Amino acid sequence: MSTAVEDTFVGVRFGEETNLTLCRTGGQIYARGARVIVDLDAGPAYGRVEQSPMPVFKPCQKSGAKPITRPASEHDTQSYDRQLTNENSAKTFCRERARTLSLGMKISKVEFALDGKRATVYFTAENRVDFRVLAKETSNRFSARIKMTQLGARDEAKLLGGIGICGQTLCCSTWMTEFKPISIQMAKRQNLSLNPSKISGQCGRLLCCLAYENDQYPPPPKKRRKTENRANV
Repeated sequence: MSTAVEDTFVGVRFGEETNLTLCRTGGQIYARGARVIVDLDAGPAYGRVEQSPMPVFKPCQKSGAKPITRPASEHDTQSYDRQLTNENSAKTFCRERARTLSLGMKISKVEFALDGKRATVYFTAENRVDFRVLAKETSNRFSARIKMTQLGARDEAKLLGGIGICGQTLCCSTWMTEFKPISIQMAKRQNLSLNPSKISGQCGRLLCCLAYENDQYPPPPKKRRKTENRANV
């Protein structure tokens, strides 16, 4: 299989994200370190080129590439600085108000759009939370439309990233696209320690990597059913 490397595709990093996003340049040349505005599903986003050019292995990668609309201007850079300030302030504000309102929720992250008109508040909670008052107060405080999104433990780890017990960046925040079911039987099948601290990830759930080599181990022996010997009459 041949690998095509084209100068019309680059890898862009947004904020402190671990993954690079494949972007198409529209025929323009962007050097590594260039600041650009990319049209994402959530709206225009400010990013920096980290890899130029970027390898393209499959046709589906090309179709999924995000378009770079233009180089970032000084005004865009100022807007991005305000975005970061708003995100930090909103995260602190939401945490304080959630505590005051006695909401059983943990604020994981707040993401503002580049124009500052929209924001998404990510949180985790054991039970269903009535966040309407918090959303309204946050909207009034930052003059933005607020969307509240509840995450599971694994989704939170994927969003925030981090380093696993193996010393590498979390798989879920780098290359994994979906979470597969993980069971304690996988650890038993591989003769691993059942100590929770050794087989649990940053999310507190069983390690996703327990599934990587699971199929290489023989299945556990089936238990034989006890049969009764009956004499023929």
